[in-house]
Amino acid sequence: MPNFRYQVIDSAGKKSEGLIEAATIGEATRKLKTDGKYISSLTLDRGSGIANINIGSPMLKTKDLVLISRQLASLLSAGITVVRALDMLYQQLDSKKAKKCIGEVYESVQGGRSLSEAFREQKGVIPNIMISMIAAGEESGRLDEVMERLAEHFQKAQKLKNKVSSAMVYPKILAGLTLAVSVGLLTFLVPKIGDTIKSLGGELPTLTKCLLSISGSLVHYWYIYIAVAALLVYGFKVWKSSDKGGEQWSYLMLKMPVVGKATRMNAAARFTRTVSTLLKSGISVLQSVEITEKSLDNLILERKLAEARVEIRKGTSLSKSIRGITEFPPMIYAMVSIGEESGTLDSILDKAADFFEDEADSATAKMTAALEPIMIIIMAIIVGLVVGGIAMPIFTMAQWIM
Repeated sequence: MPNFRYQVIDSAGKKSEGLIEAATIGEATRKLKTDGKYISSLTLDRGSGIANINIGSPMLKTKDLVLISRQLASLLSAGITVVRALDMLYQQLDSKKAKKCIGEVYESVQGGRSLSEAFREQKGVIPNIMISMIAAGEESGRLDEVMERLAEHFQKAQKLKNKVSSAMVYPKILAGLTLAVSVGLLTFLVPKIGDTIKSLGGELPTLTKCLLSISGSLVHYWYIYIAVAALLVYGFKVWKSSDKGGEQWSYLMLKMPVVGKATRMNAAARFTRTVSTLLKSGISVLQSVEITEKSLDNLILERKLAEARVEIRKGTSLSKSIRGITEFPPMIYAMVSIGEESGTLDSILDKAADFFEDEADSATAKMTAALEPIMIIIMAIIVGLVVGGIAMPIFTMAQWIM
């Protein structure tokens, strides 16, 4: 049975804290409240072991967001109270991050906050779209419908992400195989053959000498190679996270042949899907564009959407304000304009999102199809150089013997 760490305040205003054993956070709350104490904090105690240290981004994974949204939608539509629904959801979650998040939301709601206020306290763990839509759902009295819509949104986002990830599996395998074969040849095969050729007194060609030098340094100073590789990866991440580096990387991803089209189509799909979902939940166009900015993962598009938001605030329509974003496919402007004229912008953007997701799939497939022969060619060149460096002195000695 898990332990929960609590902080309570008694009727005299005295604070106390400790651990309480309970099956669920709801049971822990009921036990503490039997003494008439006010609970100021109640969280799952995970101990102080290394295994319990949170590593990586604090943001919940999309699959966790799908589960949270779907379960809350089902429970709320069944007439279950928000507090009870959060308690039941807490028991079903496996992810430590998701469990901690829902536990803290439950605690906040128990403390008198609304569900939207409780989720707003989780900013950085929960995406802005979820926080805004929950607030809109509370205002409209259709929280269960909004949570169902959120679940569909996250599910489609996860599906698109999975397609991109699965398409990149084969190029990643080829890259890893190329590296492994190269290191294996230079570490094990080249030194042995080099020693054999030297013992026979053969003259080594320039290519073979270069290979033996690289092989020797790799065998004796491998730790330097690892350190340099780690520094390059760290330097790239620092450069990419900077404003200038981030913009340069974003520009490269948008303009690079083959990769650029996949990036643009993915951005168009995210933009139309997110804005459509927000508009259906009753959120204004201005706020929808503001929330969508951070979901595109591209600094150039974020900056241009921020400029479009300024134009919308001045009274310009969405279709006119985004015309300056040339990175979006022209079809977006036409469909947004039609949606504005017909008053069906949310449904038009939803259909556009389906189209752009199909286009993103096609562009991603073409990108991976182009990467595969490139990786094979690189692998063939590396292996060919190694084999050539080994074979050249052997052929030379064979001719000398004959």
